[in-house]
Amino acid sequence: MPKRAIYFLIFLFLLGVEIAIAKYLKTGFIRANLGDLLVVIVLYCLLMSTLKPSVKTGLVLTLAIAFTIELLQLIDLTRFFPQEYKQLATLILGSHFSWLDLLMYVLGIVCVWITEIVVKRYSLPST
Repeated sequence: MPKRAIYFLIFLFLLGVEIAIAKYLKTGFIRANLGDLLVVIVLYCLLMSTLKPSVKTGLVLTLAIAFTIELLQLIDLTRFFPQEYKQLATLILGSHFSWLDLLMYVLGIVCVWITEIVVKRYSLPST
């Protein structure tokens, strides 16, 4: 199976997990922290399945996007959305800035980086 297809399947699976977390969990560690860790993995897999960046570029780009969205929460970007889109915008962009979210994004990127190293080291050679 092509590597991009694997990234896309992982993206779909983790997107389903993220949607379930958003729908069924309203508070707690999993919603507040694990969801932030997973969201950078979801974004990374989406980027790697649709673009052709190197692993390093994909990691940096993913972290830059996540940090940008988090920093936009400082200015409460969702207040500029019309009322009918505000709930969706808040779900996608978040509602408040948190330093802990930035830490969880970094931890998610580290998990992806370690996974990429392990997969590269132990994968079978292409034939």
